[in-house]
Amino acid sequence: MSDQNQKKEEAVGASTDTRNVNLVLKQEEKHTDEIILSFPALFAKLKKYFLPWLLTSVILGGFIAGVSMFFVTTAATPVQALVSLNYDGIERGKNPDGTDFDPNVFKNPRIIEQALKECGMELEQLETIRQGISIMSLIPVDAYERLTAYYSAYEEVANGQLSALQSVLDTSWNSTQYRISLDYKEAKLKRAEAVDLVNAITYAYKDYFFENYGYNEALGGALVATNYKDYDYPEAVDMFNSSLGSLKRYVNSLASDDTARFRSTATGYTFADLRDTISSVQTLDLDKLNSYITLNNVTKDKDRLEATYEYRIESLQREQTALETRLKSIVESIEAYEKEDIFIFGAGTDDTNLQTKGGSEQYDKMISQKLSVTTELAEAKRDIEYYKERVSVLRATKVGSADKVKVVEGELASLDTKLKDLVTLVNDTANDYFQNVSLSNSYSVLVPASTEIVATIKSGIINAILPIAGVEALLFVAWLGTAFVQALMSESEKHKKAAAQKEEPETTA
Repeated sequence: MSDQNQKKEEAVGASTDTRNVNLVLKQEEKHTDEIILSFPALFAKLKKYFLPWLLTSVILGGFIAGVSMFFVTTAATPVQALVSLNYDGIERGKNPDGTDFDPNVFKNPRIIEQALKECGMELEQLETIRQGISIMSLIPVDAYERLTAYYSAYEEVANGQLSALQSVLDTSWNSTQYRISLDYKEAKLKRAEAVDLVNAITYAYKDYFFENYGYNEALGGALVATNYKDYDYPEAVDMFNSSLGSLKRYVNSLASDDTARFRSTATGYTFADLRDTISSVQTLDLDKLNSYITLNNVTKDKDRLEATYEYRIESLQREQTALETRLKSIVESIEAYEKEDIFIFGAGTDDTNLQTKGGSEQYDKMISQKLSVTTELAEAKRDIEYYKERVSVLRATKVGSADKVKVVEGELASLDTKLKDLVTLVNDTANDYFQNVSLSNSYSVLVPASTEIVATIKSGIINAILPIAGVEALLFVAWLGTAFVQALMSESEKHKKAAAQKEEPETTA
């Protein structure tokens, strides 16, 4: 019977080995003890502790998320907006007019003042709010990688070829996107107020941008700010002539940039139409009035006017002499100047370097100076002759009667009205052109500031992801470890009891 029992036990052990994991624990006293851990036993323990693990995980995860949400909603998280500038020159850090761009322009008191008025806030808060605003520039990844590659290539080039890459190093990149942040706690504002204010600042900058780099309002203001009644009649004519000339030059500059022959929907005018209108006022109204004043010698004070003309003649003659000297110096410099050599590396048929005479920035600059001085010199000579003629007429002709003075004053009033109307037309047309054509995409608000609850919840969840993941991982390991240890202890206890029962019959025998 003992042999049969032994065979049965061996058979049972063989069948059990296919489903069990045998863990052999060796001890100093007894090297043959075996502890068998079965998968059903491990699964039972996992199942037993699953609900406590799940509840603990949910409770701790919710607690961490709640704490994160609490800090997000109560902490002074700055209100932020993202804006973008997109015009020729901004990547080199320049404004549309060629001056250096300063990101702190978003903190300009004029812009903040306009935003405060828009939000109905007190202007006394201006400086406190300025202190709470910070500007961060963002550079696209591709631009950063390109610049890094340029400098890397520069460092690897041999010393004799460094000049070949100097032009590459001149290629730089300045940010075109900026993040505007407002620490509303420091600014002593509520979050909702800060959001409204930041959005108002981003849109106030748009007005500031077009005022400074769109239509030149300073020019328009200067043209209409001077009162013609403060001058003698001939001087008033000169003032109108100068104003119309300035306005015409500005319109011509806009027309030269306008390749699509823009027609304003606000005024119905093109820049060519405005130029023709200004020319008509100059030739038909202004020249006619000037001739009338000159022929009839209409003046408020003949002696004072004659003295003024003589002074202008002397001043223009001095200016003429200076311009002639300067022009002579420029011409001599141009004649003595040799254009810089330009090397084209590897352009020869046998991989040699070709040398050619090419353009020079300095040479072109001197040519431009020559043209400018020549124009100024011609205008000075023309004005000298004009004022000499005026002096001759004043000396040879009797002062105009009161009736003629009345006619001149009426014509001057009409000219003043026409000039103001022209300035308004140019203003409206230019603003329409800049905002809808030339600078339509130059400035935009990519991401406005927001107080949406979804954004707050999203921020809280993002901040809680990492700690929740860490805690959940620890709990998962603890669950597996506890189940494994408990299963091992249970199976070990069963194994010991089975071994003890097996030894009892043998001891009795």
